[in-house]
Amino acid sequence: MFTRSYKFLKAAESILKDVVVKYKDAMDFSKINSITLDLIDEILGKVEFKGKAGDERHLFGTAITPNGVVEYTNTIFNDATNVYYIKGDIGTGKSTLIEKAYKNAILRGLDVEVYHTPLIKDKIGTIFIKDINVALTISDMFKENNYKVVDLDKCINYDILNKYKDEIEYDKELIEKLLDNGIENIKRAKKEHDVMEKYYIPNMDFDKIEKFKVKIKERILEFK
Repeated sequence: MFTRSYKFLKAAESILKDVVVKYKDAMDFSKINSITLDLIDEILGKVEFKGKAGDERHLFGTAITPNGVVEYTNTIFNDATNVYYIKGDIGTGKSTLIEKAYKNAILRGLDVEVYHTPLIKDKIGTIFIKDINVALTISDMFKENNYKVVDLDKCINYDILNKYKDEIEYDKELIEKLLDNGIENIKRAKKEHDVMEKYYIPNMDFDKIEKFKVKIKERILEFK
C-alpha cells in the first residue's frame, strides 16, 4: 500500500513539473530578477558580514499524511517580526526567489532554517532567518493576513500562458486526483499498521524502553 501510494505521489510530482515548464515559458525573468534583488537588499542590505558563513538546517514544515496534507508553517514563525508572503502560481519562480534569499543570508553569516515542499523535496517553500527574525514563505496560510506580499504573478506574460490554458487546467486536475489517491493509500496502510500495533502493544516491555531512552539521552548530552 505504501509502495502504491508513493507511485501516485511520484506521478503527481512529474505532472507538476510539466506545469512548471509551461509557466517558465511565460515568465519575464528580468522582472523577477529585479524583484529578487530589491527584496534581498531590503531584508539583508544593512546586515554586516560576520566573517564566516551561517549555519543552515533543512526541514519539512508540511507533510503528506494519512490525514491529508498537514502543515505547521504558522508555528515556525512564532519569533518572526517580519513575514513575507511570496505570491504566485506553480512555476512562477517563488522557490527560486526564496532560495536566493537564504543563500545570501548564509553568505552574510546568518543562521537559516530551510523548509522544503513535501511533493518536490528539492523545492523550498519557507525560510526563517533566525538572527534577524525574518521569514519568507509560499504557504497559503499567510495570503489572507497583513503580511508583506511579493507578487510574482505580475511577471507572467498571459499572451503566452493562455496558449497552454487547457493543458494546465487538465494537469492541475490530474495532480489533485493523484494526490488524493496517494493519500487514500497511505490511510489504508495506516489502518493495517494500527491492527499490527494491537498485537505488539500488550507484549512490549515499556519499562525497558524507558531505560534505553535515558541511556541514549545521557550519551547525546556527553557531546556538549
